[in-house]
Amino acid sequence: MTDPSSRASFVELDRAECERLLALHDVGRLAVVADGAPHVVPVNYATPGGGVVVFRTAAATILTEASLREVAFEIDEVDRATHSGWSVEVRGFGRDIADAVDAESVRLRGLPLVTWVPGERQQWFKIVPATVTGRRLTPT
Repeated sequence: MTDPSSRASFVELDRAECERLLALHDVGRLAVVADGAPHVVPVNYATPGGGVVVFRTAAATILTEASLREVAFEIDEVDRATHSGWSVEVRGFGRDIADAVDAESVRLRGLPLVTWVPGERQQWFKIVPATVTGRRLTPT
């Protein structure tokens, strides 16, 4: 049996490709530290471009801890059969925009953002990106 990693190519994705992949998907994972412990939570999201990620949640959930904190957001796709895939990570700062009246926040709250979890999801957040990085692993 041959080690699959001996036949693979690993490349860093440029920012434009990372933003393209972000725009194609609507489910990712938000990493936030709350009560001194890291949490990773799946979220539905939208992106207006520029690496900005918008999500919404119910009041008083672990996701509301993203406000005014450094956070990380990640999406990926994996093909187990070919041992290939990609991932994109956005690191940045979380901002609660639920009650913000600036034009950008109003526009972001107008994005088509469908959440899979039932119930009210009126707490809107955006991640202001500091870095947007990605990598792709492909068989050679």
